Amino acid sequence: MNAGPEMVLATMEETDLDEVLKIEQASFTEPWSRKMFVGELRGNAFSTNLIARAQCGHFVPEGTLLGYVIFWVVFDELHVMNLAVRSDLRRRGIAGDLVREALERGASRGVRTALLEVRASNSAALALYAGFGFQRRGIRRGYYDHPREDAVIMVLEKGGHTMLSEDPAILDQVRRESSEFKKMEETHRHLEDQLAQLSKLHILTPEEEIRKKQMQFDKLAAKDKMAEIVRQYKQHRTISA
Repeated sequence: MNAGPEMVLATMEETDLDEVLKIEQASFTEPWSRKMFVGELRGNAFSTNLIARAQCGHFVPEGTLLGYVIFWVVFDELHVMNLAVRSDLRRRGIAGDLVREALERGASRGVRTALLEVRASNSAALALYAGFGFQRRGIRRGYYDHPREDAVIMVLEKGGHTMLSEDPAILDQVRRESSEFKKMEETHRHLEDQLAQLSKLHILTPEEEIRKKQMQFDKLAAKDKMAEIVRQYKQHRTISA
């Protein structure tokens, strides 16, 4: 059946995690830990964490957890971090509804680019994302473990340039006038280099996975701060004009 069960979306809470972890562990050979989910719920201002529950009992009892999606939004970028659906309820459109919700929420917040990584052998996920317009942009060799496998980098672009590249003249002016912007830009570049080096490793230890996630968070935080500095600069110029 193509049509999925009627469902209602809600913000993920820590009380949902027992159910979430059952789906997570059944869906991935390298599942997120409870600690990683708690980190998203408690300590990540960029993260949106949604669950889908059955609203009627056509297929499963009302209130059954069907799936979830976790994504980050920082200024004009959306990063799909985790997506899973209960194994016995796949191919009913639930994953598509979750992705659509994430993209719609991102679009309402000014997102222009969406990014994600997926196992090269996960043909169902590749087809799902391609159906939304995501395109393959690269391969990260040996990115996954258990089993070792390449990751396909997929990108969806809505067109136009990102804020931090559309007006080089303003950026140059901000660099000259704001030491904080320059510092954030250097931090952002340094984190990009560190992440690139980490991505070359075939196998990451649990500690390296946590460090990688923290660096991703810090990189997005730096970009968000840079965007805010530019917004303030442009607003000040408008008021002074």
